[in-house]
This record gives sequence, C-alpha cells and structure tokens, in this order.
Amino acid sequence: MIYRTREDKFHDKSNVYIFGDVPNETLKTLEILFERNGYGTAIVKNNGNARTGAESESVLLTSEGSSRRSTLQQADNAALIKKTETLPFSPSRTFARDKLKGNYESIIGRSPQTLKVLQQIDKVANTTAKVLICGETGTGKELIARALHQNSDRSVNEMVSLNCAAIPDMLLESELFGHERGAFTDAKARHIGKFERAHNGTLFLDEIGDMPLSVQAKLLRAVEASEIERLGGTKPISVDVRIVAATHCNLARAVENGTFRRDLYYRLNAVSISLPPLRERREDVSVLAEYFVKQHCDTYAQPMRKIAPETLIRLQDYPWPGNVRELENALIHAVILADERVILPAHLPEEILAFQKSRTNDPEEDNTLEYRRTAHVPLGESLKTMEEAFIRATLTWQNGNRTKTAKILGISLRTLQNRLKNYEESGSV
Repeated sequence: MIYRTREDKFHDKSNVYIFGDVPNETLKTLEILFERNGYGTAIVKNNGNARTGAESESVLLTSEGSSRRSTLQQADNAALIKKTETLPFSPSRTFARDKLKGNYESIIGRSPQTLKVLQQIDKVANTTAKVLICGETGTGKELIARALHQNSDRSVNEMVSLNCAAIPDMLLESELFGHERGAFTDAKARHIGKFERAHNGTLFLDEIGDMPLSVQAKLLRAVEASEIERLGGTKPISVDVRIVAATHCNLARAVENGTFRRDLYYRLNAVSISLPPLRERREDVSVLAEYFVKQHCDTYAQPMRKIAPETLIRLQDYPWPGNVRELENALIHAVILADERVILPAHLPEEILAFQKSRTNDPEEDNTLEYRRTAHVPLGESLKTMEEAFIRATLTWQNGNRTKTAKILGISLRTLQNRLKNYEESGSV
C-alpha cells in the first residue's frame, strides 16, 4: 500500500510512506518514481525502523482493510528519510509563486524552470528595459511578452504585435513605420505603422531574426532616436515605445554569420529571457494537459473529460518537438475524438502513439534504469489513481506482458488481472 499524507498533523504533506512485502527492485523503482516527482520517501520495515531502500529486505505489509489510525501510527514511529538533493514538491513552489508581484495566471506551470521565468518577468516587467525572448517554436514567447506588458504601467495602452517572418520584405518597412499617401504604387491613403500604434505601449516584434538587413538599419535608428519617419514622409515623429523582441534562432550566431546587425542585437538584448522547451520541464505537462482539456471541452461544446493515467504517462514520455503548441493541438484532437468521458491513449494523435510503440519495441532500451525513470505519477490524485498509473506504466513498459508485469510488481498474475478488471468495471479504463 502507498499512502501519501495530506491532512494529518503528524506528517509533512510532501512525504510518501510505502508499506508492502515487495521485491527490492520494485521498491527502487517506486522510490525513483516518487523522488523524480519531488517526494521524500521512507520505507518502513517490520520492526518499525526506516531505511533508504538500498538493502534487500521485506517491509511491513498493511492491508487496505487496516484502520487509517494504525497505518499513521506505524508511519509516525518510523524515521523519515529526506533526500537533500530532492526538490520539495509544490508547497515551496506555490509559496515562491505567491511572492511574485504581478499577475501570471495565464502562464500555466509549476516546474522550477517556469518559476525562474516568472521571477525574471516580475523583475523587468515594470521597467523600460528592452527584452529579448529566446525559445523554440511553440514555447509561448508571445505569452511571455503579454505578461511583460500586462504587468507594467503601459498596460493601460495597447500591446502591438508584428511577426517579422510573416510580412514580405517590401511591406515590412511600411508595417513598422507607416507610409504617406502616394509613397509607392497602391499607397492610396496614409497608413499608420506599428510604432505609432504602440505609442506609450509595447511593441512586440516576433521572429526578429528573420528581419531583412535593410529594415534592421531603419529599426536601429528608431530604437536609438525614439523617432520614426513614415515612408514618403518629410518630418520625424517621436514615439515612446517599449520594445520586446522574440526569436527562435540563435541571434548571437546570426551576428557572427552576418545575417543580423551586431549593433541592433546589443540594443535589443538589454534583458534576455530564455524559455526552456517542454521536454525539459515535464512537470508542467500534466498541468498544461488538464488546463487544455478543460478549455477545449468548453470551446468545442464537449462533455468534460478526464485524462486516464496511462494517457498522462504517454503525454509525459513524449519529447514534444512542437512544445506547448503541439501539446495543445494533441489535446484538441483527443477532446474531439474521444467517445467516452475519459481520454484514452487511443485518442491521441498517431505520432505520439508511434513514439511510444517504438520505445516499447526496443527490449534493450526497455530494460534500462533510464527508461524506468521516465514513468510518472499524476500528482494530486487519489491513492487508487496513483496505484493504477504505476501498474499501467509497468504494463506498458513490458509491452502488455501481464506475467512479467506481475513479477516486477511482486504480485500474483491473478491479483494483477483482478486489479485491471476492477479498473475497467469502475470506469477507470
């Protein structure tokens, strides 16, 4: 039995107590699984002492019919083993997030990497410093830019956005600075550019690395002088604009390659915020997945759906080359195609299922400790849900082989079959 204390005053909320007569290999896997998700662990032996799991010995088996009080008392008598290198679970992170001055409800995540980004935003948001946001496609660069704007004094005015990669070169200059009537063919009326529209607000220049050199020179002048000149105009126009730029490419390398101006790079890069890819902050996957399911069940008028534990494991194991944007699209796909109120692995896009299949079909990779470390438990769920997630993760790891799964879990094949049958009958699939 695995029991995570939540409300009892005797125990810290971030600790797990593991009871059970199970093989040492299974104990190690359990400890890796929980420690990876930020828990401290204590293994309680027959004599009531605690151990770290390094030895090979049985531990006290507590049946599910036992009283909660006796279980807690046994745990209370055990010495609690805390791993100093383990990052505490959400209480400390929630506290740190609550200390932030700004409102960042639109940025979903609880990982240390996400918290670090929020702390950077909090420090720079209400300043006039130019910010360069770097990150792969789909990591949420525009979301960060909006957080910078909305948590500044300029939030009463507009944040104007321009994707530098989406505008043809000949039109980009006009989009930035505007033009007068007759400035060029088809210029039949005056056009107000992004700089003027963003006056006293924020100008967000997305994919700045794709801006042609000819426009970079004029942008540099606007940044240095705080004034622009419309195409076909005869007098400069003063503008007060806070510039936030973003790029998916390495601008420092682009400077070395001669495709981006060095002087403009240093003008825009007063403060740099680097967004980690989703594969480096897997703790955020479950939070984001639940958020997107709720959001898009409403968007597409679908009944509210729950993510099955084994589906969540698939999501957490996938490397997400398209980052958060790809995750959102995968959940839209699942929300629309799911027939039940539970999202199963079969409802996920084919590329996610194909990736998992390629992993489980490689016996050499399957049997490494590194692969076992990729199993995840949906934290904040009930004991039954956590147990089911672990059993199904082990079953997936063994490519559906129930005999091997039962052996690894230290239970009989009949017990495993009964557990899986109970999950199906209870609607937990």
